[in-house]
Amino acid sequence: MIKLKDELKLNYYQQNTDFTERVLEGDNEKSIFPKDSSIRIWHNIETTDYPTHWHNALEIVFPIVNYYDVDVDTDRHHVLPGDILFIPPRKSHFLHAPRTGERYICLFDIDFFSSVRGYSGLISMLQDCIHITPDEYAPIYNDIYDLFSQIWNEYFQKSEFYEFSIYSHLFQILTILSRYHLNKLQLFNDTSPVKRREYFDRLNNAIDYIDENYTNKITLEDVASYSGFSKFHFSRLFKEYMNCTFYDYLINTRIKATEVLLTRDDLSITDIALQAGFSSIPTFNRTFKQKKGCTPGEYRTLFSGGLGNKDMGDVSSPKLP
Repeated sequence: MIKLKDELKLNYYQQNTDFTERVLEGDNEKSIFPKDSSIRIWHNIETTDYPTHWHNALEIVFPIVNYYDVDVDTDRHHVLPGDILFIPPRKSHFLHAPRTGERYICLFDIDFFSSVRGYSGLISMLQDCIHITPDEYAPIYNDIYDLFSQIWNEYFQKSEFYEFSIYSHLFQILTILSRYHLNKLQLFNDTSPVKRREYFDRLNNAIDYIDENYTNKITLEDVASYSGFSKFHFSRLFKEYMNCTFYDYLINTRIKATEVLLTRDDLSITDIALQAGFSSIPTFNRTFKQKKGCTPGEYRTLFSGGLGNKDMGDVSSPKLP
């Protein structure tokens, strides 16, 4: 059993009395937050599984007593007491509960972070699960652990301005994680502090440029020139920094935009493809299926309440295989 540092006697019941039952549309879990809030934390002792589902929140699992198994996509994470598992927003996952146990399950809306500089780098880090263990993350583990302890105390005591305090702690956690991952990159280890800062600023300028112009016909040469690098130097630096190529990042940005647009019933799939910067409907359909495993029409049917196939931009079956 993990003994929380400076643990207070917390009332786990009063904070979540608003909750009645889970709301699912297909696999999409809705209404996960309390009214007028963007944070939900459970002190969870359930012995039943939570089958495959996804939601817009960042989910963080922290077992206290006994393990907890989490399937994310095709990977299983065996999360031990003291481990911390970050599950990115909009990732399908399955929670397997042991016969006995205790854990915190934290849900945060982080979409509004997108207005903060460096958000794209953060989301790149969070594109896959982060499984923090005391050994593998030894240099930063205690700091992260202490911040989470403060988050739980704030939430279950429901002190004045507790949400401000919780988000300030979450910002600190994500900053610590981001810097830790950044320091492990050879790009930033082999340069002087001045050069390191220059690279960081220029790469983030390039990412901001892509995020602001992905709907247009932008090229690798355009972004490299904007950032002040040669095309080949920029390609190498970008790949190491973002763990994907420029073109992969551009396409993924466009696909993410279409995921949001597909939940609207006032736009045809043709309109959505063009608004997101795709040059043709066949290209959009093919790329979307490669990235998401289903066509745009199937995605719309599954994730937006069965709206169905609204136009001839996608002529595939609305059912997933």
